[in-house]
Amino acid sequence: MAMVQTVTGHTAIGVGGFWTDPAALPPVQIATSCHFATVYWLFWDEFRRPPNQAEVVQMGNAQLVVTSMIAHGTRKNSPLAGSLNLTPGAVLIFVDNNVADHSCVAIAVQTVGGYNQMGWWSAGGVNHGYSTQTTNQLRWGSLGDRNKVHRTQSQGWFQLYEVPEATAKAIVRAAAQP
Repeated sequence: MAMVQTVTGHTAIGVGGFWTDPAALPPVQIATSCHFATVYWLFWDEFRRPPNQAEVVQMGNAQLVVTSMIAHGTRKNSPLAGSLNLTPGAVLIFVDNNVADHSCVAIAVQTVGGYNQMGWWSAGGVNHGYSTQTTNQLRWGSLGDRNKVHRTQSQGWFQLYEVPEATAKAIVRAAAQP
């Protein structure tokens, strides 16, 4: 549950779509992608502080870190009735061909918070910024794609995985260790 407070308490990551460690010399701008935000929050919650530039570099490509979480997640399917329920603090990953294409964090049973969520939800979403969405805004398919979610920009269909908070934080902890 601590992860929920970390996400909702630290929704602004960087400025203008980029994060910079002000203490780093020379500072490097890193794009605030959905995966960067997810890894940033997981690091902050695990270590009780934001990562510095050296730690971000040590962890490497945030998409690869999030992709490594998929194997530890549970595949989510379209609910037969009502909205999809999640465990607050868990990481939600949209997957295509075993690669994380989008990630966000469950901040309530039916609400997620994340970066660059435009096109993933039927209502709203923000590009280059933080937004919250409810799981009833997922665009589930029909027939053969019934248990996949549609993304408008790519015309693609994605599987959903939910990764427990403790597991996701352990993966980030391992990635952050030299």
